[in-house]
Amino acid sequence: MFLFRLALIRSSRTQNCKLGFATFILAVLLVHGAPLYATEKSNTVPCNIKLVFDVDDNGMSIVSYDLEMQINNKEGRTIHGVSVHWLNAQAEIIGNSDAACGPEQTGVKLAQSGSCRRTIQKIGGRLLEQLGQETWTSIINSQIYNFQDVRYCAIIGYRFGKPAVSRY
Repeated sequence: MFLFRLALIRSSRTQNCKLGFATFILAVLLVHGAPLYATEKSNTVPCNIKLVFDVDDNGMSIVSYDLEMQINNKEGRTIHGVSVHWLNAQAEIIGNSDAACGPEQTGVKLAQSGSCRRTIQKIGGRLLEQLGQETWTSIINSQIYNFQDVRYCAIIGYRFGKPAVSRY
């Protein structure tokens, strides 16, 4: 009997509007909050790919494109490397790679911050000799244009042990 009377109580139009508006706001927050949580969960950090000039043993120019990022170790063990997706400004995946962490790849210890780096590509002096200065410069500019879209790196995995094979 009590429930029947409760059902017959009329609610005002303003109460219905308030309830509808609150429901709408909650739905919007849930929809827009989910991608933010997902991005945070994947451990997204700022990163970029820099153009680095060097000289080889023969005195020829070498250009390399180096991925760089800073990480904060909250994983409980020393991080020696990370696997990442490269993201553009819209958080779309545009590439992937790994990166070695710490000074001279010694790792980033627990509760510390440190850098992770990886040479993505090298363009050496032999290519300069074969193609000529103008084509070599065009290739370098084309690649840096492609790599400048990288804004963030989503860390998708960690390497806790030391690398089995030394890279040279």
